[in-house]
Amino acid sequence: MNLMQMGRGEVVRADMTAPFRTLLFPFLELVVVTGVCWIAIGWCDYNGIDLSIRNGLVAIWALLAAWRFIFPLVKARRKRFIVTNLRVIAREGKRVDSIPLTDIRGARRRRGGISLALHGYEKPMYFPSIPKAKYVEDILNEQPVWG
Repeated sequence: MNLMQMGRGEVVRADMTAPFRTLLFPFLELVVVTGVCWIAIGWCDYNGIDLSIRNGLVAIWALLAAWRFIFPLVKARRKRFIVTNLRVIAREGKRVDSIPLTDIRGARRRRGGISLALHGYEKPMYFPSIPKAKYVEDILNEQPVWG
């Protein structure tokens, strides 16, 4: 079974993805890169510079926009944190962690993320940038203790 698919009898209680605030600085970088590049492109148009140089500047702008905004956008939207009635599923890119609720001793909010205290681990497992972290913490801490 794929780790991201729900099993029989499994109910999703919270399904969170990375918040849009994680894209604030990439968006501001996109604005700056767009402004600088298109000022240079306009200058090339005004002074009659060779068309290949202008097209090169447009290509540089497209590469910088993809590198500094599009790729971080895709990466941020691929982060996912799901709490079901049986387990916690945390995905970051291609890596998927599936933690049974019976292994979780407690959950705590910390710096915009969630720390999970797990049986058998000295240090808690930390998942950064979880939206509505208080809501997720409440859901995880209200789970009954299974023994």
